[in-house]
Amino acid sequence: MEGGGLQASLNFEISRRPFLSFGFRNFLADLAWLEAVQVSGSRKMAPGDYDRLYLLIRTVNNYDPRFVVPYLLGGLMVGDSPSHVPQALEILRRGRENHPRDWRLPFYVGYLRYFVIGDPVAGGEALGEAARLPGSPAYLPFLAARMLSEGRRPETAMAFLSAMARHETDPVRREILERRMKEVIVERDIQVLERAVEAYREKTGTWPVTLSDLVTAGVRARIPVEPNGGKYLLSSGGKVRSNKAVQRLKVFRHG
Repeated sequence: MEGGGLQASLNFEISRRPFLSFGFRNFLADLAWLEAVQVSGSRKMAPGDYDRLYLLIRTVNNYDPRFVVPYLLGGLMVGDSPSHVPQALEILRRGRENHPRDWRLPFYVGYLRYFVIGDPVAGGEALGEAARLPGSPAYLPFLAARMLSEGRRPETAMAFLSAMARHETDPVRREILERRMKEVIVERDIQVLERAVEAYREKTGTWPVTLSDLVTAGVRARIPVEPNGGKYLLSSGGKVRSNKAVQRLKVFRHG
């Protein structure tokens, strides 16, 4: 185990038994928190980094369960890795136990269940819980209802992300949301283009060779700009893909 990981593990074990801190509890909590901020600031995190961040967040929680920011950072950052969603939900569960009236915690649960797990119903229910807490934004009941009724539409996803971004001041968490918004834009554009490809086939009796054929035939006024700096490409069978996006968001998969 690397030195940083060993130190994090040792601090975590001490945090589970605070009497072992010998009066250095606040110092050890600050040490874990500063390291967590440093790890979460990395633009490319490996699986081991998510493990380490989870351990650091849990350490801070053990030392100071009333410090709400680590729950929010951990829930969003750890949950950015699909394989670490259970750990992220565990962080948010602990946060809700210690801050039962903070609407942001179930709101973040809704984000994970919607975008990462791909369950609009569970996501909408979590937003409904957030909407019942004091201080929650007035639009939450509407957003929860919309997610429950039309959860797999990109327009719903963009409304959700825009709402989150309006309340997010932390640059690390905002970057995650902005990246997710680009993924939703790609999904929206692909759906629009695939419908246009089908309209082209119905109009001409053949598949287009390239997406520019859609403009030439008057089916589309223009081809959307890929938000990651890439291009939309036409594949066999009328399927459209981005040459920058690795995969489509789970929330938009049906069945």
